[in-house]
Formats: sequence, C-alpha cells, structure tokens
Amino acid sequence: MNVEGLGEFGLLERIRPFLAAQSANDDAAVLEDANGFTVASCDMFVEGVHFDLGWMSAEDAGWRSMALALGDLAAKGATPSWALTSIALPRTWEVDDLDGLYRGMHTLAESVSLSIVGGDMSSIEGPAVLSVTVVGRADSRPLARSDVQPGWSVAVTGPLGAAAVALRERRALRLQPLFEEGRRLNAAGLCCGDISDGLLREMDKFVAFSGAGCVIRTAEVPVAKAATLEEALTSGEEAELVCVGPEDVLRGAGLRPFGYLTDDSSIQVLGADGAPMQLDATGYDHFA
Repeated sequence: MNVEGLGEFGLLERIRPFLAAQSANDDAAVLEDANGFTVASCDMFVEGVHFDLGWMSAEDAGWRSMALALGDLAAKGATPSWALTSIALPRTWEVDDLDGLYRGMHTLAESVSLSIVGGDMSSIEGPAVLSVTVVGRADSRPLARSDVQPGWSVAVTGPLGAAAVALRERRALRLQPLFEEGRRLNAAGLCCGDISDGLLREMDKFVAFSGAGCVIRTAEVPVAKAATLEEALTSGEEAELVCVGPEDVLRGAGLRPFGYLTDDSSIQVLGADGAPMQLDATGYDHFA
C-alpha cells in the first residue's frame, strides 16, 4: 500500500496517534503558557507545484510562500513573532533566484514585524522545496475547528477566486495576510481558517475535525472579479478567511452568512434554484 489515494485526511489519521492532542485538530498548534498562547504553523512549498519561476519572479514566490504560511496565524488571531525558513535546492539553481526568494520573504516579514531567525539548507536532486515555520502570540485561546457546533453559520471575509484568476492569467499575486481582521474576528468568538485548499476543502476540514457537515448556498458566496463560481468555491491559496459561528455573531462582525453547519457530516452545495450542484472538483488534495 502506498500513500496515493489515501487523501490528506487519510494520512492525517495514520499519524494522529503520534501527535500531541492539542496539535491534531487544526491547521495551527496552540500552546498555552503563563503569558498567553503561542500559535505555530508550518507550510511546505514545492517548485512546480506551489510556485513556478517560469512565469513569476523568485521574489514574488518568496513573498507568496511567506504570506500563505502566515495565513494560519492570521486565522487564529495571532500577532506574528518569528519564523524559520529551510530550503532544499538543486545545485543548478541560480544564486539570484535564491537571493530573490529570501528577499521576497524578508520584505513581507519586515512589513508585519516578523523576524526570520534561522532555518536550514540542503541539496536535492529534484525541484526546490521551501519549508516555512511561523510562530505568533495570541492573548486568548482561538477556537479550533473541533469546537464548532451544528447550527452555526458560515461566512468569508471577502470575495473568493482571485488566486485562481491570477493563476489562469499567469500573474503573480502578492497576498496580504489579514492579521487585523483575524484578531477582530477571533475576539468576537468566531472560529476562523485560512483558505489554503479552497472553500469546499476547508469545510471538509470542519467535517474531519468536528463531525459537523454544512450546507452552502452558492448564490450568496462572494465571487472575485473575473472568477467563476466554481473557482470561488475551489480556489486555494486565498488571503480571505472562512469564519464559523452563531449567525448573530457573524452579522455583528460585519460578515454575511451563506451557509450553516449540520449534524450529518456531509457537505451540500446548493445552486441558485436550491438544487444540489455537481462540481468537477472540490479543491486541492496532494494525496487524493
């Protein structure tokens, strides 16, 4: 048996026994200490999968990688503190591309008062692989996906699909992590997540971690300019956050719900006529 076909959640179930309990039910680990909460997350970026230097600059790739890693901290209402960046490089890589990659990461990090404090470097035969570990601080414990309840509503912070449009147009998109928004929404008592693999895949995570399914009314999902509805539902690597909580809390935070959680662990996607929609894809899974 090999890993292909198990899917990301299948693989997570295999390694769950080896993980600390507080680290196994969300995208970021939340650790309590005497002064509050440390929030930590790690992301990996593979050349040719997550970034392509054939049509984007190395500096854009570095910025984008750091922004996507920081999305997990923004979703948990954390203020960024420091990062570790490790890279495995083919010996044929251009030195200028290495400089550009780190310049892009540093430029974004500096703008949000994040310090890159170290990391590691190795050679590799295949494409380059970048690993970014980010750590931040939160004053209160953010809600985990496992904390959500059937009957709660679902909303997002803004239009979705911009990343898919940029990819289609081969145009670099410099995402801005929503730290201020994330702190405000977490303080309101909402459970938030970054949209790294597409909205529907993010809702799959709520199913996996909480057992709660959801109904999504697609006619009410905000769609970015030039994006299709399917792209809005499945586009990953977005800066926007998906938020779950009681409907009155969502509306009080300025968000417009377009769905709600259920107790049957299924995801129903309804068209404008209220009938179930059939989609060609539901998001990205490395191991499906």
